[in-house]
Amino acid sequence: MLGGGTGGLNAAAELARLTKGAHRAVLVDRATTSYECVYNLGVMTGGVGDARDVEREISMAAGEDVEFVNAEVTRIDPEGMLVETSRGTLRGERMVVALGAELAPELVPGFKDAAFDVYEREGAIRLGKAIRDFDGGKIAIVVARTPFKCPAAPYEAAFLIDWLLRERGTRDSVRLDVYTPEWQPMLAAGDEVGGKLVEIMDGRKIGYHTEHTVLKVDAGSRRLLFETDEADYDLLVGVPPHVAPKAVREAGLTDSTGWVPVNPLTLETRHPGVFAIGDVASIRLHNGLFLPMAGVFALQEGLVVAANIAAETGVGSPTGYTGEGYCYVEVGYGKAAFGSGNFYASPAPKVTLQPPSEEHKRAKDEFAAMVLRSAKPPAHGR
Repeated sequence: MLGGGTGGLNAAAELARLTKGAHRAVLVDRATTSYECVYNLGVMTGGVGDARDVEREISMAAGEDVEFVNAEVTRIDPEGMLVETSRGTLRGERMVVALGAELAPELVPGFKDAAFDVYEREGAIRLGKAIRDFDGGKIAIVVARTPFKCPAAPYEAAFLIDWLLRERGTRDSVRLDVYTPEWQPMLAAGDEVGGKLVEIMDGRKIGYHTEHTVLKVDAGSRRLLFETDEADYDLLVGVPPHVAPKAVREAGLTDSTGWVPVNPLTLETRHPGVFAIGDVASIRLHNGLFLPMAGVFALQEGLVVAANIAAETGVGSPTGYTGEGYCYVEVGYGKAAFGSGNFYASPAPKVTLQPPSEEHKRAKDEFAAMVLRSAKPPAHGR
């Protein structure tokens, strides 16, 4: 298992559980702890006091029947079922690529130096302080490219920044705008979900600018240069471009999308016995869009792959991924909306969004706590 995030960690732990240690399950990651960027919003608002409180030791979460190798993956040979790492070479009978998506702010000139990156822990810490000190002007939230992890994140950031400013009594002196290449929020979730999020933005007087692809950020003049127009800002919040990890690209696993195409049911790549799960995998839906990059999908994909590998060894029965998914959308004021549905539905995903409530926010917090306590949180939300 390559990658100790939600997908790889759960795949390794589940495979070890199913086979009861009869087979060697090896989990490789360059970090010793696992930290999900979903916590960055809490770091930004102050809801998470110390980011270290939401880290977990990968080796402990995986369990004693999983062999953890703390190393960088430097080369992948999918045909030879071989992986070169900074600590030596590994060879197996099955391979699960769960290395996620890497952030590439350098793809947009000026972006890295100018933007507070909500996908980086330190960026979220600095952004929280900047918002607390911000007394007036223009705040721009910019999605640089699609796809990106956690499709609700930039909209949650907008809602939470709006809430923080209102709590401080400075919202009337701030213009808050979201710019995105998308034509509506959370594209793959469909028109109903996107429309409801737009309604919330309208009600909170958050400007929403669709089909805006940023080409350059001029930090000196605080200007955003898009394909068709320009905009200025005083404080810039950014979602940087995402790319597949270098080792994955160089292995020839990616296609023209820049990501790894897989069988939607089994998550197997075009190389027999080699699977890809989570953010690095590319699954085209019936409406031509792609399955979003989200931890809940990575989790469930990992469990499916583990079950199928175990079935090949004579343990249990094979299964298929169903495309079911859910997401909490935090809006501030102690509330969150809850979206859920079947992304594999034809002719388009069938996803609904329940209105924001305190109950959904509590459910989100409980789910996050369970993720920290176990390598296998519940497969369904509330």
